[in-house]
Amino acid sequence: MKKFIAMFAAAAFVLSAFAQAPAKPGKNAEFRKQQKERLQAEKIAYITSQLELTPEEAQVFWPVYNKAQAELKDANKAVGEKMKAVKTALKENAADDEVGKLLKEYTKARGDKKDVMAAYSDQFVKVVGPVKAAKLYIAEESFRKQQIGRLGGNEGHRPGGQRPGEGGPNRPMARE
Repeated sequence: MKKFIAMFAAAAFVLSAFAQAPAKPGKNAEFRKQQKERLQAEKIAYITSQLELTPEEAQVFWPVYNKAQAELKDANKAVGEKMKAVKTALKENAADDEVGKLLKEYTKARGDKKDVMAAYSDQFVKVVGPVKAAKLYIAEESFRKQQIGRLGGNEGHRPGGQRPGEGGPNRPMARE
């Protein structure tokens, strides 16, 4: 029953994102906002389903997860800013010591980004246990790959992790 309630809550959240009239594609800020909200709702529903969160677990899990995601967003922004600084320095033929300094800042920012989710691992274990915490990392990666496959952004991969020519439930194996 608890699983049903959690799934119903996630489904209601996803459906509410679609209830708004869709904006037209393009450089429309409203369209991008709706797409981002839709993707976020899908991710929440997917993670809730994969972790099989009870309503009680969801109540403590999502605030911790959202805090981790906010820190990850900040870390991603820092990585982007450092990369931009390195590119600018290279474009402007900056001195070696300046490029070296910027490169160190960039690699530190990349390390900080990796440290964010690792730092939250213990907190995830505290709120949902080690099995569901492990499932979280797998679910996030699975969702990411699913979205890349859906967008066609990764030519060598398809949803479900299959490559072109590999068999699947409804796909015959490629013959050689």
